[in-house]
Amino acid sequence: MDRATAEQLVKAQLGGDDWRIGPFGAGKFSSVFSVDSPGGRYVLRVAPPDSLRQLFYEYRMMRQEPAIHARLLAETSVPVAQIVAHDFTRKLIDRDYLIMPRLEGTPLIDAQPSPEAMRRALGEVGQYVAQIHSLTDPDNRFGYLGEHRCMAPQASWREAFAAMYEKELRDIVDCGVYDGQIAKEAMKMLADHLDAFEQCDTSRLLHGDLWSANFLVQDDGEITAVLDFDRACWGDVEWDLAIVEYCGLDTEEFWAGYGRRVETHSGDAAIRRMFYLLYEHQKYIVISISDRHNNPARAARYAKDSLGAMNRFRKTGKPEF
Repeated sequence: MDRATAEQLVKAQLGGDDWRIGPFGAGKFSSVFSVDSPGGRYVLRVAPPDSLRQLFYEYRMMRQEPAIHARLLAETSVPVAQIVAHDFTRKLIDRDYLIMPRLEGTPLIDAQPSPEAMRRALGEVGQYVAQIHSLTDPDNRFGYLGEHRCMAPQASWREAFAAMYEKELRDIVDCGVYDGQIAKEAMKMLADHLDAFEQCDTSRLLHGDLWSANFLVQDDGEITAVLDFDRACWGDVEWDLAIVEYCGLDTEEFWAGYGRRVETHSGDAAIRRMFYLLYEHQKYIVISISDRHNNPARAARYAKDSLGAMNRFRKTGKPEF
């Protein structure tokens, strides 16, 4: 993506000529541009080409963001931007793109707030995650339900997670890190424990990428934006909370904001936690080996970690990660 193409896309959606456009942020997946004019400040996000090696749920996942943002704005106080324009027709460019107002704040991963401000920020993160989880699918369908249509909606979380896990394993085989036998054994391990996933009977909105880069914060600790709902899924809140743990946001302040502590280290919950963390960790095998990073050694490390956790579970019966 170059500046001239970005300017063409902005003019097609917003009109006018007085735009100042330049690269913005450090997008790991989409190309991101700042879009400034006397009338306002915006962000242009352009998805990568379909030819980029991606996880199954990443292909055209931007398409689900307008509907999710609309529900969040209508039903919660979660600070998300109103998407002012989008084009998924591929008429001007062979990629999806959208435009939204630029929200103030610094990514939490880059910010250096005081300890008091950080406590406030993590508490607000918990509050907003709880609000995200308050949204339910009207038809109580499970899985990736968005307009990118990366999987068929399922009638239960058990069925949805099994389908998601199998598709992720297939992506790992396709990029040459696992072979078919490893994937078959990994899938059998999950199949043998699917009864542990029966507890989720309500399909709730899950962010799917709850790490500190996706929260903007002010110096005083106020969270001003929650970003990147393109990986959103519908199902068990424990899946999202496993990502919170994986990314180190599960502090006392987070749980206070969330409103309750969810215990996931014993019984069936511990089994679910292990598979949710495996799902999160294994995705980086594909991400590392793709052109985004082109780092086979890093992919191998993620694979070694994941297979090690599986082998320990086979030997000890303890679902640890």
